[in-house]
Amino acid sequence: MNLLGPLITSKTRLKLLSRFFLNQNLSGYLQGLSKELEENTNSIRVELNRLEEAGMLSSTLEGRRKLYRVNALHPLASDITSIVRKVAGIDTVIDRVVENLPGLKQVWICGDLARGVPSGSIDCILIGKELDEEYIAGLSAKVHKLVGKKVNTQVMTEIKGEMVSDSLLVWEMNTGE
Repeated sequence: MNLLGPLITSKTRLKLLSRFFLNQNLSGYLQGLSKELEENTNSIRVELNRLEEAGMLSSTLEGRRKLYRVNALHPLASDITSIVRKVAGIDTVIDRVVENLPGLKQVWICGDLARGVPSGSIDCILIGKELDEEYIAGLSAKVHKLVGKKVNTQVMTEIKGEMVSDSLLVWEMNTGE
């Protein structure tokens, strides 16, 4: 996240933005976020309050605990998601792989990035028929050079049900054509 460091000077806020906006489906409680991001509870609380006051996060009270999630209705939600994904390297994977791989139906991100945690690698699952794995390895090497992150790919004809909950769908072929 070095690209965002000069723009967002709070490391805790940067971690929270990555955590929530890499995968907008994720939610979290103060204590869990503190442990997951390895930051003290007070720093997390201050930044959660700032992001909630700005309308970027929303919360619901569950018992005595607040559950935080992305406010998808915020006018900048999709822009922040796009920026965070671009910095994480996800957009580069999509741009390079999708346009050059006939037969591709879906691209899923799994591992740390799907959990909203910055990572030194990009783990993805490519769904399609008759995908050229040697060609994919070459594309992965090109993406590695561009974003400085190793790209680990799995090729499948369909994603297994148990994998869906731990993965993030980032591209799907438009079937309306």
